[in-house]
Amino acid sequence: MASAAVLSGGFGLAALGFAAALSAPAAQADSTCSPGEATTPECAPPEGMPACNAFGQCGQIWCPASGMTPVAGWDLSRCHTFYFDPNSPATKPVMISGNPPGPPPPPSPPCIPLINCLPGL
Repeated sequence: MASAAVLSGGFGLAALGFAAALSAPAAQADSTCSPGEATTPECAPPEGMPACNAFGQCGQIWCPASGMTPVAGWDLSRCHTFYFDPNSPATKPVMISGNPPGPPPPPSPPCIPLINCLPGL
């Protein structure tokens, strides 16, 4: 009975050590930067804020607490702008640092009340 208790306790300690090892990689960045703080100087993406091009491709924002794998070489204490390579397969998307290349989208048409916009909105 005593050996069963020792063996059971050993498995419990091993499980705790395994759980701690699994949770350790999640805390790789010490930064508090999040998408909501991406406009503050210490968190702002060095590549600029996300933007879209005329082809409908848009940049996105990655921050240390996002849980996504970062692009190699990124500073893991601040947010970054990226887009997905449109030529990569959907099953294995490739992240590219920065905003997508190409001309910016055309400006939106002017507001004409009751035609293309509602007053007060």
